[in-house]
Amino acid sequence: MNKWKTISIVLIFIVVVEGIIIFNQYRHVNLINNNSVNNSEQIQPAYAVTGPEYRLNPVIGSYLFIINSTTQFVKICNYMLIVAVVNINLTKVKEGDSFLLYPAINIGSVVSEALYNNPILNVTITCNKLFEQNRCQYLNFTIIANSPKNFEAYGGVTLLLSQKNLSATSLTHLCENTYLFTVFKSDGNPEEITLEFYIAPLSIGSKL
Repeated sequence: MNKWKTISIVLIFIVVVEGIIIFNQYRHVNLINNNSVNNSEQIQPAYAVTGPEYRLNPVIGSYLFIINSTTQFVKICNYMLIVAVVNINLTKVKEGDSFLLYPAINIGSVVSEALYNNPILNVTITCNKLFEQNRCQYLNFTIIANSPKNFEAYGGVTLLLSQKNLSATSLTHLCENTYLFTVFKSDGNPEEITLEFYIAPLSIGSKL
């Protein structure tokens, strides 16, 4: 009888000790996770852009669904707005495809130091569908533009392909008066769409 009591006491002691260890491990993991979240939410230093940042060929790498990419310079009054342009072949791109891009960062923008030092967008196509309605053909095209540790921008457009020179602009607020502008353009060609990306003050970028 005493033997069974001794065994029971030992087992209870082991269970209690293991419970304490598991609790401490669980609490430690939670503290690490909480600290990680708090660190990621710290406000990053802002950087006022006094000189434009851009690449003449803004796309990083080679992709079968990209026809070409370039940089455009558009004069708005006394301001030179710089725009990264990408032409996409709609017959070759599929949902889930992505590409890397340098968006143009224009003078007067205020961005985080992390974004200024590493201005790369990972652009993912989330929808590329043609559909008909009332005997008209439409394109539904959407994307996500992600900048690690900075922001995630969503944009999309539904275009009537029988019309030319259509465009739509999606704005994502970055810092103070600065926005990421994502422009979708179509000339009525069901096989091609043009995307434009640029970071600029709202007062300038909205005039394009």
